[in-house]
Amino acid sequence: MNNGINIPEYEVSQFNSMFKKVVETNFDYLRIRGEVSELKNAASGHIYLTLKDDNSVLNATIWNQKKNYLQFKPEVGMEIIVTGKISTYAKSISTYSINIDKIELAGEGSLLKIIEERKNRLQSQGIFDENHKKKLPFIPKKIGVITSPTGSVIHDIINRIKDRFPTDIDIWPVSVQGVNAAEDIIEAIKGFHNESYELKPDLIIIARGGGSTEDLMAFNNENLALAVYQATIPIISAIGHETDTTIIDFVSDLRASTPTAAAEKAVPMLLELEQTVAHISERLNYCIEKNYHNIFIQLFNISKFLKAPNFIIGSFKEKFQFVSENLSKEFKNLFRKNYDQFDHLSKLLRSPKLNIDNKSQFLKNIVKNLNNNIKNITISQKKELGKFTRLLKSNSLQSTLKKGYSIVRKSKKIIKKSNLINQEDLINIQFLDKAIDIKIKKII
Repeated sequence: MNNGINIPEYEVSQFNSMFKKVVETNFDYLRIRGEVSELKNAASGHIYLTLKDDNSVLNATIWNQKKNYLQFKPEVGMEIIVTGKISTYAKSISTYSINIDKIELAGEGSLLKIIEERKNRLQSQGIFDENHKKKLPFIPKKIGVITSPTGSVIHDIINRIKDRFPTDIDIWPVSVQGVNAAEDIIEAIKGFHNESYELKPDLIIIARGGGSTEDLMAFNNENLALAVYQATIPIISAIGHETDTTIIDFVSDLRASTPTAAAEKAVPMLLELEQTVAHISERLNYCIEKNYHNIFIQLFNISKFLKAPNFIIGSFKEKFQFVSENLSKEFKNLFRKNYDQFDHLSKLLRSPKLNIDNKSQFLKNIVKNLNNNIKNITISQKKELGKFTRLLKSNSLQSTLKKGYSIVRKSKKIIKKSNLINQEDLINIQFLDKAIDIKIKKII
């Protein structure tokens, strides 16, 4: 009943639907500037964030299917300009938000501040320290390249390595820009390290061409920096131009100014190596010939001092015979001496049976004496036990009762003095055959 009031009435869902239509009809695409104050990555892949300025906040949503079109991933503290459409949501709490299609930086200042804070935080953890840097292999058997499959970067690296020192190259294609770039590169690094991956590369190059600070944000990702730090395969970073510097440049084992420079640092120049080997080979041949000539002269000079073989053999033959005769005599003397000593000692030895018999008889005597002592002690102890048993029986309670005595108890306690009994007390008197209870009527 409306009581005659001319005000329209709506159901909640009906009103929310009308309000949604009004908002979406009157507000087409908008550009809104603000600072990211809250950010949540949902399990569905959507990103929910809050934009704020000095006075207000606005909810915003990046749908999962829109993420791949973004140039970079927003972060808390970043000042951005978002482009999208205003919409409402009314399933639980009525609210409105902007559905984001595009994100731009409001200015590089805030972005550079975030990068600097992140760099300082990682540096304080020791991730940039030189003692963590790995040595690059001199001639890698295989090089893994993580970069975009399109563009000039990959061709520059392949051509430069081919010109310098042809080596196997394994390309892991990734996106080098956008919200998924950092995750793609981390996955590539882990892929090259995977135990199931056959013929792992000896060296990894992470490369991309130049771009703005916004374009290179994937290479300032903290998780990517940690992945590079934890890698066991040496990594060369080659991001952007010579003036561009990203966080992974500080973490990597070597930073190259350009992708082409990374290829030059990865392998030596084959022509230079061949020239070096040829020069070393010439020097080696010269040293061998010189040493051969010197040794030949030394042998020639030494040969002049050599005597005839028959003379040397005869001299050593006489010495051998002399030593042999002396050794034979010494052996006979030693044998005779040891034989006499053994014969003398054998006469001093007595048969062990006599010693065993003596010890056996001694042991039997000990056992006999021990048995006698045990027997005597047992008899003595039995007599002593019998004496104490008789004494115990003569002083027992039962023996005392047989003599005509009786026991008086009060509350189960034996009464020894009459002053412990009061008038009206109930006492117990035990005789030899039975006990009786008595109530005290009078005490005289």
